[in-house]
Amino acid sequence: MYLSVGSRDIAVQALYAAYSALAHKGPLALEVNVYTDTPEVFEPLRPRVQIHELTAETIRAWRGPGNYPFRMKIAALAEMARSFPEERILFADSDTFFVAELALLFGRIDEHNTVLHRREYSVLTYPTGQLRRFRQRMNRLQFRGSAIDLNADMWNSGAIGLHPSQFHLLQTVLGFIDVVSPRFKKQLVEQYAVAYYLQKNATVHPCDDVLFHYWAQKAEYQRAIETRLGDWKGKPLESALDDLRRNPIVLPPYIPRHGWVRRLSDRIFGSDEAPAAG
Repeated sequence: MYLSVGSRDIAVQALYAAYSALAHKGPLALEVNVYTDTPEVFEPLRPRVQIHELTAETIRAWRGPGNYPFRMKIAALAEMARSFPEERILFADSDTFFVAELALLFGRIDEHNTVLHRREYSVLTYPTGQLRRFRQRMNRLQFRGSAIDLNADMWNSGAIGLHPSQFHLLQTVLGFIDVVSPRFKKQLVEQYAVAYYLQKNATVHPCDDVLFHYWAQKAEYQRAIETRLGDWKGKPLESALDDLRRNPIVLPPYIPRHGWVRRLSDRIFGSDEAPAAG
């Protein structure tokens, strides 16, 4: 499932992501669902993709009491869990695409095992200023009458794969977000809530060998995706899917910024992203 709300860029990324899911579904009886406020963008994939149009009222409700945009992905997941209470569900961010068959990923999801994109760092020891501020804020708060436990790994939540036996954890994650997000609105809140409660209740497995997440290179991949989608206009869907399988978009890897360049950029533009891992 995908969530696409807001800008046209997000919708275009989600469209390409959905193409990639269809291209790499292999033998799975896979159903692709998109929750969006711009359903017209996804018309090229009807009827192969289920499109759920979101109203402004639903979007406001999903942002919760903290008016927190990253809460929407967990609310969307909870909605999917209610609709498909007996199915394994994978949520993928819009800025992702599949590079291998999804059976590899879904095979890692069962009653005792779950999937996130990849492990990034230890929350207690990661030395950046952003994480120091996160720890300071969390140390001042409580959830359900207890101090917030920071003794866990941070995982990238660009993919969240759940078994039905784990669906109840979504309500706990939403409750955590609703306590913290009115006071601290960084993306780390959602990311940590998902990572923490999945780690404490299951064995978490990475899926970065199956799903590529280009969050640090959105502008470069956006341009490549726009070109690819333009090339597919007027072509049969199966031709586009075959092209995607045979010719995946591959750009030079991201080179993390360091030192004063990163600090100056974050100070000027802000940084709602989790730090890159390596």
